[in-house]
Amino acid sequence: MTKQKYWVVGNTHIDLAWKKTRYEMEEVFDSFLIKVLDMLDSHPTFTYTIEQAAHYRLLKERRPDLLARVKHYVQAGRIEMVGGMASTLETNFPNGECFVRNQLIGLRWVEENLGVNVETPWLIDTFGINAQIPQILKQFGYSRLMANRFGGQINDDVFISKGIDGTELLIVGMDVYSPYVKHGQLYWGFVNDWNDVDKLFEKAAKHEGEGPILITAQTENEMLITLRPDYHVKQGNAYGQDGLWQYSTYSKFFDALEATNTSWPVINGDLNPEFTGTFSQRIAIRLRNREVETKVLQAEKWASLTQMTQWQEHLDEAWWELAYIQFHDVFTGSHPTEVFTGLMKSLDSVEKIAQDVIRRALYQPRSRTTTLTGKSAIQVFNSLPWKRRDVVVIPLDKQLTGVKQVLSNGTIVPFDLKEGQLRLLAETPPMGSSILTLEYGVTDEERGIKVDEGMIENEYIRLECDSKYMIKRLVWKETGTTLIENVGDLLSVQRDKGSFQIEELVGEPIPANISTIEITQYEATLLGQRLVLKGEFPELPEVGAKGFLTWEAEFELIQGKPALDVKFNLNWQGEGSRLRFNLPTKLDSSIGIYEIPFGTVHRKSYRVRGTAQGEWPAHRFVAIEDQHHGIALINTGAAGVEVSSGTMSTTILRAPQTEYAGMVIDKTSSQHGNHSFDFVIVPYSGTWSDASVLQLAQETNEKLTSMVYHQEIPEQAAITSWMSLSPSNVVLSAVKTPETGTDGMLIRVYESAGITTKAELWVKGAKQAWKSNLREEKTEDALSFIDGKIVLELQPFEILTLYILR
Repeated sequence: MTKQKYWVVGNTHIDLAWKKTRYEMEEVFDSFLIKVLDMLDSHPTFTYTIEQAAHYRLLKERRPDLLARVKHYVQAGRIEMVGGMASTLETNFPNGECFVRNQLIGLRWVEENLGVNVETPWLIDTFGINAQIPQILKQFGYSRLMANRFGGQINDDVFISKGIDGTELLIVGMDVYSPYVKHGQLYWGFVNDWNDVDKLFEKAAKHEGEGPILITAQTENEMLITLRPDYHVKQGNAYGQDGLWQYSTYSKFFDALEATNTSWPVINGDLNPEFTGTFSQRIAIRLRNREVETKVLQAEKWASLTQMTQWQEHLDEAWWELAYIQFHDVFTGSHPTEVFTGLMKSLDSVEKIAQDVIRRALYQPRSRTTTLTGKSAIQVFNSLPWKRRDVVVIPLDKQLTGVKQVLSNGTIVPFDLKEGQLRLLAETPPMGSSILTLEYGVTDEERGIKVDEGMIENEYIRLECDSKYMIKRLVWKETGTTLIENVGDLLSVQRDKGSFQIEELVGEPIPANISTIEITQYEATLLGQRLVLKGEFPELPEVGAKGFLTWEAEFELIQGKPALDVKFNLNWQGEGSRLRFNLPTKLDSSIGIYEIPFGTVHRKSYRVRGTAQGEWPAHRFVAIEDQHHGIALINTGAAGVEVSSGTMSTTILRAPQTEYAGMVIDKTSSQHGNHSFDFVIVPYSGTWSDASVLQLAQETNEKLTSMVYHQEIPEQAAITSWMSLSPSNVVLSAVKTPETGTDGMLIRVYESAGITTKAELWVKGAKQAWKSNLREEKTEDALSFIDGKIVLELQPFEILTLYILR
């Protein structure tokens, strides 16, 4: 019998949305699926591959008859579901929990509705792959991955991807934008017609050696789904070579590949960057996504801690909707206005679910005490597992005249009033709440004085600004070291003739201090000190013939906080240009320490590539260091950052000018209008992992929550805490109810700095715990809590899940 050499596998990638809306794509999907099913009916040896459970979940409601036909062929082994994810989401910018949850809900749905377990993970078309994907997939039980975007520099079509924790993952795929990929085991091509199919198969037929060789004629969306490969399979098996060519599945190909026991090249698992132009395209998506995904994770925490399991179904629906929002071609913003506006509505709907869960979990029925007169009680909730001193913002009733004072157990709490909102510097216990009392009275309005030079400071930082430079000097007071000096290009505009997805930069950046800078110094309050800079770019070719940019930069130092808060308010109208936030420092470094989902990586500047122009994807922060000091830049969703010669730069707005893949500019793609961006600059001595940078990054993105009682004070006025975790390099990633809905809760943590660590976890009322994998299966004997406390040993960058009974 002739040994099989060629594994022929068909696949069509159908976007949840891209050039068309999600509802138009449902029609495209139905047409594709009917054609595939008919081909399976008429050709008994034909096989095919499907992906993305979200498609089939919607199909179950829309066309259950089609889903029944799909299930028949899946169970017969002629259709293989690969990946099993709800959607092929963007892997770099969303929280790591989003990837885990996307994979988890997808696998659960496939098993329950198609009756199979997924054997081969799948990340086709997603824009880059972060360096913790190997460990994540290992914890789901996988050692393989099919993928095709690796940063445009991988020359092998089979290799081992090594993650930051040392986990190795066998990857098969063609790096789409690499200048050269040698055909070792794979012949993969995007085909539009028979001619493309013929060329692909003819090239594969010339391959020397025994194989296994995988041939995939890939189609997308409205592209031709064809039986032309059937001709080549029959031709290949003619002339006494019967069985050499066979329709198959990706899983069978991987099985054959692994059986060869070949030593494949090992490559760093940080497979990025891809399409850096999307990092700031329709950036409102990434800013809102950060807010919304954080609230969903907060909702899960509070629902689990307060044992409010009846809302699990609503949280499940939130995760399915996030799977659509974070689908790579939706999340990137490279789509028409109709897709963008629908996406923003979806984010609003997910946020509403999360807010409802949080409110119901935290507002428990309580017996009341004394009726309040001229006072209110404020309960402040901290969803992070350490004692926290941070600002909480509370809208004031417009009928009230002001605030006289705020007290916590008789101690005055620093506060101020800003733009009709009360800002308190509240102290809260780890993963808990505290009660404050607010007394009403008359309060002076905030006042600012225009000056030529301004200076603000707190215990840690002194910032000096003048009308020549936006930042004249930033001093780290602990050592008296000037870390930032004479920054006139804190904002800069540069010509960008690129498309939705790829920049094409022309000329030099124009700095903001070309404007006339106006400085307003505000009176210091108990909360802190702030000043505001304003300016306006003159008419410049760099922002289009009718372009303009007015900007406002607010700097604030909060009492006791070793960081500088920065807010940009912008009015932008630009075409064919990009706007960047630049942070030049006096540190001599071109290596950035980037947070990624579930960890950190060190990255250098890279050569310009076909789809990448300098920025790397960050998660919440980037830091640069020398032997003595460092500076971190914390973002709230604007997270593409380039590090070069001690400067960190992040593009915050782009206005594309040229077409890409049929996508043309429209009424929202240039992002005209008002925008607001929040960043935090963190100077420090020593290293980022010893300087609370990651804690500050979490606090910046996960705000304190408050509940105001205007009539009566809750009986439970004592401080309450549910959980604590230390040290700071061990991050609490999730607290949730198990997918099975059983008693107990799941807690996930990870080590972030790459060092072996003993962590101490305290959980109120906890009695027993089991280690779990990401499928939420208990994997070891029970661990005992002593007085609710347990010591955990974590390896560098380890992701650890515990199943806990209270």
